[in-house]
Amino acid sequence: MKKHLILIFIGLIVSCNTQKTEFGNAEILQKVSLTNISELSENRTEFDNDTLKIIGELHLDLENKGIYVESEKIWIKSFKPATELDSVWKKMNGRKVEIIGLYKAGKTGHLGLYNGQLKEIYYIKTK
Repeated sequence: MKKHLILIFIGLIVSCNTQKTEFGNAEILQKVSLTNISELSENRTEFDNDTLKIIGELHLDLENKGIYVESEKIWIKSFKPATELDSVWKKMNGRKVEIIGLYKAGKTGHLGLYNGQLKEIYYIKTK
């Protein structure tokens, strides 16, 4: 009986761990290399309609949904097909993430303040 209680307790501790959260197809990690945000800001149109991997801080506010790296902001239109926005909202908001998605160049987002958007998200993970 004690062994079962210990196993249940360990299972509860592991399931409550919120340090890392991951959604989407992890196999894509091997296929897409990291894009430097400074390179992206200098050559936005060269990356138009490319699948990019970016690391930055995720902000999910009412009218500001995006990934921030230094002074650069990229709008996130949707977390599909990796996951639904609602499932990510509380788990990842304000955290550093690694994200892979389809990039579309151009002013977008709330009041056109973003320098491009990730139209589709294939993979997202907290760092």
